[in-house]
Amino acid sequence: MLLFCHVVSTEGFRGWEAEHKGNSWAMEKNLTAVPGPPSQTCFMTFFSECSLMPWCFKRQLVDLVMEGVWQELLDSAQIEIGIADWWGTRENCGCIYRLQVRLLDEYENEVVKFSASPSPVHQWRKRGTSLTPSLSPPQVSHVFVDFGKGIRYVSLEQYGRDIHSWVGHYGVTVACSSVWVRIRLS
Repeated sequence: MLLFCHVVSTEGFRGWEAEHKGNSWAMEKNLTAVPGPPSQTCFMTFFSECSLMPWCFKRQLVDLVMEGVWQELLDSAQIEIGIADWWGTRENCGCIYRLQVRLLDEYENEVVKFSASPSPVHQWRKRGTSLTPSLSPPQVSHVFVDFGKGIRYVSLEQYGRDIHSWVGHYGVTVACSSVWVRIRLS
């Protein structure tokens, strides 16, 4: 049973904190809808001029209690916390994408984390959507189970850059990021 689903790209940059040394992230509407999620906005990375920080980074901290999931349920070991992130690149420039999701306690200390670093996508691949060079968008997803007591926050952290350091929004595009909580039926 799904208790809560938070699609983090429905309100633009609201709720995101971003760090960058270039011109950061921009938004555009997907050319072809990603099936399922209500939001069809994608975020695009920008070239970073600093070799020490070549990544665009953004983070959203989701407070599960403020979203309506009561602490007793979070501590009950009967729930799953899941994440999903669709990502890709423009056809004319390759990209590198990374995702880190951390479950945090009430003091924002890390309890458990999941990281993904898919293989880079190379340029000049046929574009199926504004999000991806293939027919279906690449997705990273993960489900946390048996994570113990004390979880309050989910920190969703996205990193991206293009592989050529071109000026402009040519790097990673990320869309339909979501965090959800559901009761395990057994």
